[in-house]
Amino acid sequence: MLTVLLRVVGALAGAILMFALWMMGVLIRMPKPPVPPSLALTLTAPVLTALGFALGIHVVERLTRPRTGSVQGTLLWTLVGGELGALLMYPFGGMMAGFGIIGFGAAALVGHQWYRRR
Repeated sequence: MLTVLLRVVGALAGAILMFALWMMGVLIRMPKPPVPPSLALTLTAPVLTALGFALGIHVVERLTRPRTGSVQGTLLWTLVGGELGALLMYPFGGMMAGFGIIGFGAAALVGHQWYRRR
């Protein structure tokens, strides 16, 4: 149970880091009067966030040594969850899309970990 919790926390830290890097890139490239990013640009954020989830799991598994090989499954589940969160929350604004990506991706990660433990 502790290793699952460590994996989820590590994955969440990786996802937040990758999302922050994506956001810095978007803010640097944004025109001077702030305009919200397009839907196409917003849909690239879940890809990097899912990669962050998977890298976080990989780092935790390397440090704790259980090596369950859950990186590919984590990447797929969190990518689907993040894209769904972005699509559902985009109409409410860019910040809400970010919360949707992290929230739905984390929910998909917990669902994936629960499914694997069964």
